[in-house]
Amino acid sequence: MLILLQFGLQGFTLDRVAAAASVSKATIYRRWRSREEVVIAALGAIPPITAEIRGDVIESLTGVIQQFVDLVKNTPGQREAQTRMVTMMPSLVAQCADNPALMEALHTYIEQRKAPVREILDHAIANGEITPPQNVDLLIDAIMGPIVLRLFLGGGDVSEGATRDLIRLVVQGANTLPSLTGE
Repeated sequence: MLILLQFGLQGFTLDRVAAAASVSKATIYRRWRSREEVVIAALGAIPPITAEIRGDVIESLTGVIQQFVDLVKNTPGQREAQTRMVTMMPSLVAQCADNPALMEALHTYIEQRKAPVREILDHAIANGEITPPQNVDLLIDAIMGPIVLRLFLGGGDVSEGATRDLIRLVVQGANTLPSLTGE
């Protein structure tokens, strides 16, 4: 993963992977058939984010989103991990257009990052803390979307306070507005 962050997808070569691992390319090919499979394995090696119920739904969601922010900004072993991740992700998405296996791996990575948010929302719904939204996936996207935008494109505030304010706005809005679809 460090090579992917350091050099981006275009510079992610099996020669570099082999050199960093102090093995031959043949050793790599015994385990993975292609560069894409190594990229998929690297995505799978990114540490998970865990749901932790603490206080109310806003505090729990703030905690899990801050884990994501910290993961992006403070990738172990990387001084400028956020900058490197910012350059890596767009090229990874572009490569996915013509590579179904890579697209599936990216979707799996994204779903793994969304799962703890879903777990917290499910807990809050089960405990009557929030009303069940018509579309939980849309609520998750509304919570995570601005954070991803700020991290990867806008450079906006992703501090714990700003994250909490955003989550409060989204959750309270989803919890109080009538259906806009007329259903």
